[in-house]
Amino acid sequence: MMRVIAVTHLPFAGFFFAASTARAVLLSILPLKALSLLGSAQHVSVLFFVVSVCGIGASLGIYSILRHISLRTGFLISSLAMVISIALLWTQDLWTFSLGMMFHVFGITSMEVILSLYVMQKIPRSQLSEFEPLRMVSTVMALSIGPWLGVYLQSRYADWLPFMVAAAGVLTTLIYFRWLGLHHVVMKRSSFGTVNPVRHVRRFFRQPRLRLAWILTLARSSWWVLFIIYTPIYAVHSGLGELMGSAIVSIGSAWTLTVPYWGWIARRYSLRLLMRMGFIVTSLMTLAIFVFAGIPSVAVVLLVFAALGATMLDGSGHVLFLRAVRSRERAEMTGVFQTYRDVANLAVPGIFAILLKFFALPVVYAGGAGWTIAAAITSRHIPRKM
Repeated sequence: MMRVIAVTHLPFAGFFFAASTARAVLLSILPLKALSLLGSAQHVSVLFFVVSVCGIGASLGIYSILRHISLRTGFLISSLAMVISIALLWTQDLWTFSLGMMFHVFGITSMEVILSLYVMQKIPRSQLSEFEPLRMVSTVMALSIGPWLGVYLQSRYADWLPFMVAAAGVLTTLIYFRWLGLHHVVMKRSSFGTVNPVRHVRRFFRQPRLRLAWILTLARSSWWVLFIIYTPIYAVHSGLGELMGSAIVSIGSAWTLTVPYWGWIARRYSLRLLMRMGFIVTSLMTLAIFVFAGIPSVAVVLLVFAALGATMLDGSGHVLFLRAVRSRERAEMTGVFQTYRDVANLAVPGIFAILLKFFALPVVYAGGAGWTIAAAITSRHIPRKM
């Protein structure tokens, strides 16, 4: 049965590879370029903190916008925002680059919300646990190739080349979108409920299972934000170089190709066991990075294995949320749930912008170990049957 499901939904899962290409190619370039423009990891943290405020507004507001436009139009607006961001991010001016970051975050966040709605429209609830690992693999295949490729093209060929590749990724996504026939998918206006996002936030966090899904996904996403932003910066500070930093991000992300295996573990044993094990491995490895940060050759290996622990968590995908949300509240609750990404993008650089004013760069790994330990403890509240 699972083989039939995989074959049926493979083209749709593959769409997420194309959709992730544009941001994947720029993944390591953005923190490195911010570092070159600002000069310190603390100032980079401040920039990422300010820009991430835009993302929270996008997550909370996109479903209200979708009351007045179609999913297809929303997807096209998100794609346009990505194209504008690519043009702005290519410049060497700090203010233009910062504006490009805001468009970039808006484009990624709004597209995440819209694609989640497409998943819930096209994939039966009973098949979500089989589809999610396929979606995660497709996404992370792009994320495992893109970071190294972007820095390699920029350092070996031309500064503009990775930005052209990102633009080509957006164009490919639009072509794939139409080929799949997603422009024909319609969601009823009544599905979007009222327009007060504060009311939906309150309703979301009153539901224990939705609240648990958000907290644990936030912890996982926060660790990846730490990994993506600070790994290239650590590589530069420790003398390993930009290319090595991007390679570490790509290798760490490549672990996610094992997501189908972790998804099988979750189905065979339990999602609760998988997530507790993943958080424990991630926290121990991240704490070890803090301890051995002064020995880059050791820290690099630990970074890669910490990413393996985070990948175990990716095996759950968004199953906790997708199985908890009521069908009549999909749009509103998806908008609130997706704020986990923006809160992670906001909280991680925000906290470290303060800590890095008083402590050296390795403090970020001590912080990451702290919240993943807390998440391991919290994961005991996952229902035993999941």
